[in-house]
Amino acid sequence: MKPPVFDYAGAEHIDEVTKFLSEEGDEAQLLAGCKSLVAMLNMRLVRPALVVDISNLPGQDFIRLQDGFVEIGCTVTQSDLHSWSGLDTSLPLLARALPWVGHPQTRHKGTICGSVAHADPSAKLPLCFAALGGEVLMYSSQGERLHKAD
Repeated sequence: MKPPVFDYAGAEHIDEVTKFLSEEGDEAQLLAGCKSLVAMLNMRLVRPALVVDISNLPGQDFIRLQDGFVEIGCTVTQSDLHSWSGLDTSLPLLARALPWVGHPQTRHKGTICGSVAHADPSAKLPLCFAALGGEVLMYSSQGERLHKAD
């Protein structure tokens, strides 16, 4: 099946993303790795007026251990996290779960944050996020806020 018609915007800065989302509201969808959104578009389960591509946002491809937390940027793929040298010691649950997420092709494109944000109840990453007591730093035109998995 083919996706519905939508406008496309490639964002080059977080401020652009928040502007697009503020202007379009629920009519906008974010695209980072394509794993979930493209399938939903093709099945016409979502019909956004605007797709905002965040895959090229500079400085969002980070994985770092800071103050006992692992921070993951919004463009980090599942493969990136799986090959991160600190995964086994810092997030052993994810080290065990990631090989079972999708298949190699989708792990190379699908992002960690996109999977968590999509929150498919059959997916493994949102469940791991909740089990680990994860937190998300969310940005909007009104500022930023921390959202806990619970």
